[in-house]
Amino acid sequence: METNVNKDAGSTCTLAVGTYTLPMPHVEGKGAGIYLLDFDASTGRLSERAVERAANPSYLTLSKDGRRLYAVREVNAEDGPGVSTYEVDAAGRSLTLLGDLSTPGAWPCHVAVDEELALLLASNYLSGEVLAYRLDANGVPAGEPVVLEREGSGPNAARQEAPHAHCAVFSPDRRHLYLADLGVDGVVRHALDASKVIKTPDRFLDAAPGAGPRHLVFTASGKHLLANYELASTVRMYRLADHAAELVCEVSSLPEDFGGESGAGGMRLHPSGKFVYVGNRGHDSIFCARIDEAAGTLTPVGSWSLGGRTPRDLAISPDGKYLLAAAQDDGFIRVYAIDAQTGALNDTGYTYPIPTAVCLEFIQGE
Repeated sequence: METNVNKDAGSTCTLAVGTYTLPMPHVEGKGAGIYLLDFDASTGRLSERAVERAANPSYLTLSKDGRRLYAVREVNAEDGPGVSTYEVDAAGRSLTLLGDLSTPGAWPCHVAVDEELALLLASNYLSGEVLAYRLDANGVPAGEPVVLEREGSGPNAARQEAPHAHCAVFSPDRRHLYLADLGVDGVVRHALDASKVIKTPDRFLDAAPGAGPRHLVFTASGKHLLANYELASTVRMYRLADHAAELVCEVSSLPEDFGGESGAGGMRLHPSGKFVYVGNRGHDSIFCARIDEAAGTLTPVGSWSLGGRTPRDLAISPDGKYLLAAAQDDGFIRVYAIDAQTGALNDTGYTYPIPTAVCLEFIQGE
């Protein structure tokens, strides 16, 4: 594996990398916390700037204004799970801890935030609930959460013995939140009433039994929802309307001739809104599909080898020119160039070592 470091980067932004620092049943934690890397937008190269020590910051999300970074602490209930809030300096180059919230449940694996609603959503994989917190004036979650819980199981006895909330996101119009529960094959909508979360769901989207929904992403128009299904390695597109959510397309993220075991990982939308990318953990590849919202279609573009194990997460540079993929179990980040016309990936040959890298989030300064 070639490691490339450019110490004389020109136009740069920051890549924040979440890692596992402690052992989990599915991974040997070897990281040190949140790594802050310089990303040279002209060459696609990375160099390390700093490390913010934290326990299992396995998922990161940036506020829309770029001034707050939120990180989960994915640990067992007895070890103190939670969400940490960091202030990002104006240049986007350093973090200052603003608050550290202990949360009920176990294994928070995803966090989403909306400053206008002053709400934060934390999804607990192991215990199965989604926690909705109010944000204080500093953008820090506080108080008692609204707890969204589900009951049941799915046909996959090994992975769906109980609810496993994996993701919760706000709709672009801020009228609803949608959550994905891998354990019960649930893609569910909850209403937001004056920023208050209504606990009873008002819509259930069509999900195939045993498919295991993982992540949700809205298309550029906000009129469609993309859901990737970890256990089935598929991506579904739903057309959203006030009265219904219609399944309009489904594609596999795996090649037709692949017969091995694989599960979908992270999913990211290209800034142009034209392409969606999904990591295949097992096949160890990155899949791309072209999005046509008018036609309601997803058209496979291709898949590209990671050259390592377990592409847990992906990130696309703010200018849309590069895709970065984290090889969780081989401890590196690979950089691909994106063809703006087709969405196809070209391996730049650049890699950067980060132990058990599991989440990638770009930060841009002013």
